[in-house]
Amino acid sequence: MTYHLVIHPKAIVQAAEIYRYYQKIRPALAERFGRELDACYVLITNNPGGYQARSRDYRYAPVRGFHYRVVYAIRGELVVVYQVRHTSRKPSSKFGP
Repeated sequence: MTYHLVIHPKAIVQAAEIYRYYQKIRPALAERFGRELDACYVLITNNPGGYQARSRDYRYAPVRGFHYRVVYAIRGELVVVYQVRHTSRKPSSKFGP
């Protein structure tokens, strides 16, 4: 089955904020974060069931090399990304830890 990636506007804003944060610290780090986030998106699109459902039907995929994860769900042929969040953040009531 071919899956299509849909990124929720809130997740786009979160990823942009993280990118800008790293851009201020070290531009090369921001670029690396962008590449790793894109790679994570490719992985979950190609194999969305590759990560266990951890909270209800939401799944978490780590952004390699960073303390962030992508929170997503499989909705038919869609892989919907809801959040890009830091792993130390207070758990979300909707998406879990």
